[in-house]
Amino acid sequence: MGEKLMSCGGESTILNNWPCNSESSLSFIQTHRVNLIDELADYIDFIVDRGLEEHLLSKDDYEDITYERGPRKKVRKLLDIIDCLGEENASFFCSVFIQIKSANLTKQNTKQSEYSKSIKKHKEVLSRRNDCIKYYNARLGEKFYFTDHFVNLLLVKGHYSLEIKKNELLTFGQQRIHLQNNKDLKLEIKLYQIFQKLNDRRTPKKILVSGVAGIGKTVFVQKILHDFAKTSTYSNFDFVLNLTFRDLNLINNPTTLREIIRKKHGHLSSTLDDIFNNSEKLLMILDGFDEFKFYNQIDLDQYVFDPDEEALVPQIFGSLLNSELLPDATIVVTSRPTVINHIPIESIDRFVVITGFSVSEIEDYFQKFYRDDVLGTKIFLSVKENHFLFTLCYIPAFCWIVCSVLRGYSSLSIGEPKTMTDIYCHYLVILLKYHAHQVDCVKDEAVLKAVFNLGEIAYHSFLRHETLFYEQDVDLVQKLPPEIVNSFLDKTSVQELEGTENVLSFTHFTIQEFFAAFYYAFHEVSLSDDVMKSPVQEKLNLYSGWLDLFHRFLSGLMSVRNENVLFKHLKLEGSKRLDTYTSWLIESLIKHCENGYCILNLLHCLFEQQRSCLVQRIKPDVLRLNLSDNLLSPIDFHVLIYFLNLVNMDIDELDLTATHVNADYLKKLLPYLHRCRRFWIGENKLDSESIKVICSALTSSDCKMEQLGLGWTQLEDEDFLQIYKALCSNCSLQGLWTVLHATTPGQCMCGLRTTINTTLQT
Repeated sequence: MGEKLMSCGGESTILNNWPCNSESSLSFIQTHRVNLIDELADYIDFIVDRGLEEHLLSKDDYEDITYERGPRKKVRKLLDIIDCLGEENASFFCSVFIQIKSANLTKQNTKQSEYSKSIKKHKEVLSRRNDCIKYYNARLGEKFYFTDHFVNLLLVKGHYSLEIKKNELLTFGQQRIHLQNNKDLKLEIKLYQIFQKLNDRRTPKKILVSGVAGIGKTVFVQKILHDFAKTSTYSNFDFVLNLTFRDLNLINNPTTLREIIRKKHGHLSSTLDDIFNNSEKLLMILDGFDEFKFYNQIDLDQYVFDPDEEALVPQIFGSLLNSELLPDATIVVTSRPTVINHIPIESIDRFVVITGFSVSEIEDYFQKFYRDDVLGTKIFLSVKENHFLFTLCYIPAFCWIVCSVLRGYSSLSIGEPKTMTDIYCHYLVILLKYHAHQVDCVKDEAVLKAVFNLGEIAYHSFLRHETLFYEQDVDLVQKLPPEIVNSFLDKTSVQELEGTENVLSFTHFTIQEFFAAFYYAFHEVSLSDDVMKSPVQEKLNLYSGWLDLFHRFLSGLMSVRNENVLFKHLKLEGSKRLDTYTSWLIESLIKHCENGYCILNLLHCLFEQQRSCLVQRIKPDVLRLNLSDNLLSPIDFHVLIYFLNLVNMDIDELDLTATHVNADYLKKLLPYLHRCRRFWIGENKLDSESIKVICSALTSSDCKMEQLGLGWTQLEDEDFLQIYKALCSNCSLQGLWTVLHATTPGQCMCGLRTTINTTLQT
């Protein structure tokens, strides 16, 4: 047992010590039984089959061996039988052991070589596919190499997207500022770190990456693919496979995981068995869960356990996510926050939020977009002076649209955009002007009809939660001029059983939402599936978050500003739905004000209108503004201030709970806080500067504040002292809610709590 093992075929094996002159084959097998059980377990089926072929084993012996459960038990049974067969047969079996093991080692080496070649081939394919970054609507022949144009995205660890189930387009803004002002929180995470261990625990296998529309989720995926193909950043993976839910939407019949992968990565067909067998070295990225038409069918107890088992796509995806299928593989899913409440939370190991660009990254983007540092910086500084435009630029997709608009708006005599819809309207006109080469015929009826056809496609696919559609299934596509198709739609060829088919999508989902709103706003005939009617929303499962951007675009398209732009360049008459929509907006605002419902998206809709006269018709019995549980951005506060400036009445309640407000935002609110009776600002990290602003409101001579909520705001001793001093000169406050905490072990602030309560009573 203590002899030195020899090396054969690159592997140490006890069999290299046979034959041995000092002992018989039977004795060799008996002496080294334990080692042989270890070495032969992987080859036992081949050995038993060979023994039966050579008539060394009877059928009864063969059945006795194969009946045993597990390869090691089978080896033990075989060795027991060999003990009874004599020296000659034992010697023959030893030679069989060596032959079969050597043959399998050769096969393994060949297989390993083929596996390595597949890795190299796959990286070459990914490198080719991701060599260029895609700018929406790039001119024919324009290429933007990834390494030259990629701008870093900020990623943070967190669960916020699970708590916020609405698609607030600009929620990233305040979160970024919050991160920059609180770097000690250490929430930032580098892209390569998302696969590292969780607090010295196991490596995360299921990762959810969320971010609002246009924030860079697809570019995030492309960055991983690009770096995997060209660097050693992700060397812990042999293969990275990416799939999009847009593509998965095209699969309506039962299929297998193997077939799904083969459609996208056909070059891996012969290697898939090895990839599945080494799934701990596999990273699968599924991009765009919010675009999945079966998003609400995931959390079902219907699983598949084998890559070759047929099932519907939701079952296959759910099985991957719940570790029933390829449990050792790493799975990354990207999505807007809108629908991720349909993903089983318990299956996710790590939550990551993409929050877009920082200020320096916006400038970097401008320089790379214009390919001129001087021009890029000049336009960047111009945009920085416009609060609204600059806020939009934190979202990469909007940054691109703003750059596109500003590159051409001056020559079209278009006023500087003020709202999100302004940007998209100008974008529409500019693309028709330059990309579609419609210099003078932008005013042509044929162009307007083409735009309406785009809108109809967008509207009906939007209602069905579809972002991809076959060219042959949409008659309207056939009627579109090629220039229009190339400007606003992406075309992809997909290999089907019947042949190659073209699949279309809008260049970005927000573009689809804009065209859907355009169609609804200006379509003259009444629609059977009117999205503004509650029964239709219930029938089509159109929850509120899904419609948020649609409502904002719809409101902006019906504004006088954009009606003038569209009439000037498209000869488009104003919407006949304006009065109906305006009534709905006013009634909704009144209802939400009186009942304290979350009002943020309605405030955005009002802001998009840019009609201050509308506010005169908003006369609720009480004004209760609930913006809680939204990570408020600068533009969110901008629309709130816009509304408060126009409404001349006391604020019964203002709820900013869990909104990540800071001192800068509170300073903007200060002119309105004196007329606020109940102010809730708990679950925010308030610093001493924030408390100064609140105390300033409390000490105002015309302060009407009666209730103040400061629970879970991490206040320090000095903050409570500031509040106490402010209360000494305040006559209105009747209730103060807070959670006091000890700043050092054993310390108690009951004395100050009593003092504050006494102050409130006197």
